[in-house]
Amino acid sequence: MNQTASHTSLGVTLLKIILPVCLIALGIAGFWYYKSKAVKVQRKPAEKTAPVVDVMKVDPDRVIAQIRAMGTVQPDKEVVIKSQVAGTVIQVAPEFVQGGLIRKGRTMVRIDPADYTLAVSKAQSALAQAQADFEIEKGQQQIAKEELKLMSTMSPNEIQATSLVLRKPQLEQARAAVASAQSDLEAARLDLERTRITAPFHALVLSKEVDKGAMAAVQGTLASLVDVACYQVEVQVPLDRLDRIRVHETKGSPARIRSLYAGREWEGRVVRTTGAVTEQSRMAGVIIQVDDPLGLGPAKGRPAMLLDDHVEAIIEGQAFDHVFSLPRTLVREDSSLWIYNDGRLEIRKVAPVWIENDRVFVQSGLSPGDLVVSSDLSAPVPGMALTLASQESR
Repeated sequence: MNQTASHTSLGVTLLKIILPVCLIALGIAGFWYYKSKAVKVQRKPAEKTAPVVDVMKVDPDRVIAQIRAMGTVQPDKEVVIKSQVAGTVIQVAPEFVQGGLIRKGRTMVRIDPADYTLAVSKAQSALAQAQADFEIEKGQQQIAKEELKLMSTMSPNEIQATSLVLRKPQLEQARAAVASAQSDLEAARLDLERTRITAPFHALVLSKEVDKGAMAAVQGTLASLVDVACYQVEVQVPLDRLDRIRVHETKGSPARIRSLYAGREWEGRVVRTTGAVTEQSRMAGVIIQVDDPLGLGPAKGRPAMLLDDHVEAIIEGQAFDHVFSLPRTLVREDSSLWIYNDGRLEIRKVAPVWIENDRVFVQSGLSPGDLVVSSDLSAPVPGMALTLASQESR
């Protein structure tokens, strides 16, 4: 019995050893079997593809440079009207109100003329008296001449004819009195005329200081008037753009004025510069003249321009012939352009003649029909292959 138990124990031990070995061998055999049956994938080297780009075809054209500037509407001519005589205001024109329009020569204010009418009458009387004295003195001189002649014939000695004997000083005195009286009369008439204050030009009443019944003093302010024939807009222009503007009283560069608040527009022209550069911004002052700003004459029906309004001016500057207009984003570093040239990249230097907002104008360095690359390239290299987006989509 002991012998049988030992045989059983030996069999179990051998089974524990042989069975794992068989399982391992079976796994190895299965691995190699499946490995030999696996599909082998042959890897090919990656093909190099040319970047796909968009292009813009360019052609030359005639371009007029535009200079944008900000400014303020100002009067071209503004005067302060003052009284030259004193008195009570007895009449004012209906249009003589703040913001009113008064025609040239229209009486705005009338001062009581009674005192000045009396002064004219007195001056006329004084002149008449002086003229009468002058005529009397001429008669006295004639009498003196006759008396001297009679005395000369009766006296054996020669009598000297002096100016005093002939009453010449008295005659000159009388003549001077007449001239003085005439001057006094003219001054009195002038004061009388000055009691009627008229508009020196077709004017806008900016402010009024008197009304009917008020007392006007000599050199007292009556009103401030603005000439409505034209206004001016003073704008600030960079110094490097000033040479592109034509400055002339009648043939200056045209300009379009637009209100920043109301959206209204007017036409004007550059007539002069201020002759100075602003201290802080170092920009040149340019004056744009706008004729008939209130739309009362040839521009009737046009919106009225308001003084002190903030406006934008678009000035037409120099004209450039045969230039290429490009978006500013297409100009790369160092003022270069990327050109699509027969499937290859060409990096070409250009010299812009004018830059305006988001546009760049090039006069040399491009040819009609050139294809400018508008797409971005991560690493642009001259001569690299390119593919047009329009070709890839076919």
